[in-house]
Amino acid sequence: MSLTGKTILITGASSGIGLATARRLAKEGARLFLASRNGEALAELAMELSNCAALPVDMSDVAQVKAMMKEAARLGGFDGLVNNAGRAYEATVENTDLAAMDYIFRLNLTGPVLAMQESLPILRARGGGSIVNISSGTTLMRLPGYGVYSSSKRALNGFTLTAREELKHENIRVSLVYPRLTATAFGQNKVPSGMAGGVPGRPAADYTKGDPPEHIAGLILKALLEGGAEYFAHPDMQKL
Repeated sequence: MSLTGKTILITGASSGIGLATARRLAKEGARLFLASRNGEALAELAMELSNCAALPVDMSDVAQVKAMMKEAARLGGFDGLVNNAGRAYEATVENTDLAAMDYIFRLNLTGPVLAMQESLPILRARGGGSIVNISSGTTLMRLPGYGVYSSSKRALNGFTLTAREELKHENIRVSLVYPRLTATAFGQNKVPSGMAGGVPGRPAADYTKGDPPEHIAGLILKALLEGGAEYFAHPDMQKL
């Protein structure tokens, strides 16, 4: 199977894993719809990569997600969706801000679920396709300070694997990718919690020592091509 001639929509495409994925899929011959809050970065990426379109969107905003998907359909639709956009929030359960929690769940869970819903008529019209949702290694752990973020991604895991069963007879393959610590600006872009490291006395994670985002982009490509259920950044993660 090849991505040549296929169209893939990537959310969170302007930086980190999304950016690396866009570049990798472009090399594989895919046409790209690039979605992100950062319209300026998207425009620059669209100039760098050929055969793509920029779709500015805030994935935490229901109306914007629906409008973005409508525009993608107007532009010809797509064969694959990569739900990558997301942010972290680090705080103990005791100190969790409920407004921040609401935002994280809207961005990390509601947005991707809505994108899946809106993508189904498009994929069905093409006779099938792929949905790849980006999870987190924290869903396989009990990491203090990551209750909100991990819970949002655990819920996404549940929706993803359930959708996989519901859609398997329609040639729509739904997959999960589990990154571990990745060398991106993810740590810098956390929703502020007012606590260094989120947990008193614990230093912030050193993201520069994480996996290169290109490693995760390779897993996303594999998921799009193979359509398996789960892809882990490292084999030992399956034992957690």
